[in-house]
Amino acid sequence: MRLVNPRNQQYYIEGNTARQLNTVPQRIERPEHKEERRVNERVERNQKRARAFDLKYTVCLMIATVFLFGSCVNMLAIQSDITEQRRQIALLEKNLNELTDNNNEMSKRLESSVDLTKIYEVATTELNMVYPKAGQVVSYEASNPDYVKQFKDVPVE
Repeated sequence: MRLVNPRNQQYYIEGNTARQLNTVPQRIERPEHKEERRVNERVERNQKRARAFDLKYTVCLMIATVFLFGSCVNMLAIQSDITEQRRQIALLEKNLNELTDNNNEMSKRLESSVDLTKIYEVATTELNMVYPKAGQVVSYEASNPDYVKQFKDVPVE
């Protein structure tokens, strides 16, 4: 065997005492490595599960996304309906206010056009009407004081 030392001198060693250069030591398996293999097997199984879970997760995520998108579209449609209904309510309120104003104006015109003294004169002179006496007035309470419909004559007591 030929060796080179740091001083660039070459020398030979013969026999069974010669050193072996660049030899790889024999690998001894320790019990720890078996556990590592078990851990590696577990890691591989977990990775397989994770890959399978990725498909399930992706499908669930897609379903959730479609549901969320549908909910958003539905919410926007409802929001649009509410906006349209509010616009119609505002329009109807405006019409109601105009009709109420017209009605009040017409009532005032009618009230101002009536001359109560003229009515009294026509009722007393032409129609011979008189004020009722104390015993001629009959009082009763109606369920609806704004409207009275008479089906029979009022009984005299």
